[in-house]
Amino acid sequence: MNRFVFVLVLSGVLSCGTEGTPSALRTRGQAACATPASSETVRIMEGLKPHCEGCHAQGARGYFASTESFQALLVSDVRLVKPGSPDDSELLRLLEGRGTGAFKQMPIGQKSYAQLVTEGTATLPVADVRAWIQGLAAQQRDSRPDPDAPRISRLTAVQVQRALYQQLGLRHEDFFISANEFGLPMAESRGDDFYPLQPPDALPMPRQAATGERYHALGGGSVVNQVTQDRTASPTFALTLTQVSQRWCRRALAMTENTALFPAGTTRSANPVDVKATLRRWSLHFLGERFTDAQVDALYQDVFVPLATPTDTEPAYVGACSYFIRHPHWIFY
Repeated sequence: MNRFVFVLVLSGVLSCGTEGTPSALRTRGQAACATPASSETVRIMEGLKPHCEGCHAQGARGYFASTESFQALLVSDVRLVKPGSPDDSELLRLLEGRGTGAFKQMPIGQKSYAQLVTEGTATLPVADVRAWIQGLAAQQRDSRPDPDAPRISRLTAVQVQRALYQQLGLRHEDFFISANEFGLPMAESRGDDFYPLQPPDALPMPRQAATGERYHALGGGSVVNQVTQDRTASPTFALTLTQVSQRWCRRALAMTENTALFPAGTTRSANPVDVKATLRRWSLHFLGERFTDAQVDALYQDVFVPLATPTDTEPAYVGACSYFIRHPHWIFY
């Protein structure tokens, strides 16, 4: 099944109209016609960030993913920030606990941001936010794509887990058994040799720390453990994905009734014709793209052949399987 989201990229270069922002105000990484973030805007963002980025670091409401995101998604949206009118700005109302939408306050919880400031937990005074909005001039929001913006996203730790379960024919039950602790459902590992991973915030919760740590190593965040999600392709992510992919591929290949990698009617052998047919099928299975004959031949010679032995092809199939999982087209979409 094709898992990729194909993004249409605007190829033509559109020019700013006469209402656009002067070129002197343009900054690298921001759309040409958009108002750039001021130093005061950056200060406000950094002050709010510790209490907001946990829920707003990605997606359509990823205001705190970057300075550009804060400026384009929040500051330039008059529904949230109305320049010169703090009391008409939903952002300020949410901070003070008097929001008019689905939520009455931000952050969500028992105490509003203003109360956190009073207690000393938050350091940026609400008065500073009010003064910042009061002093804002009209903001220009460019609706065009930023030509310098990233067009790919890395799979999250949860997406990695779910994708591997589906593509390798594995299930939660292959790694965990049900358990309870103080009345709470827990995921008891069948053995760390299987390299199980489970989000600490999931139900059932992981009973062993190693399963949660492996999830964090793949960039997974957690409210319970107060860990921020990491969407970068860090060395820790690459190392952990390599280990997990190799171990899980081996586990999938060892399951006699698992048809995810070898559907009914296909042959698992050392015959080059059969092996190349499998590699060609796996390119579609894992990446959603059909490898050319040249790509298949190169993969066979560079990965499969060096790992195969006269009596055992398992290491070669494991290596080829994990190759696709570590492929950039699998990691990014």
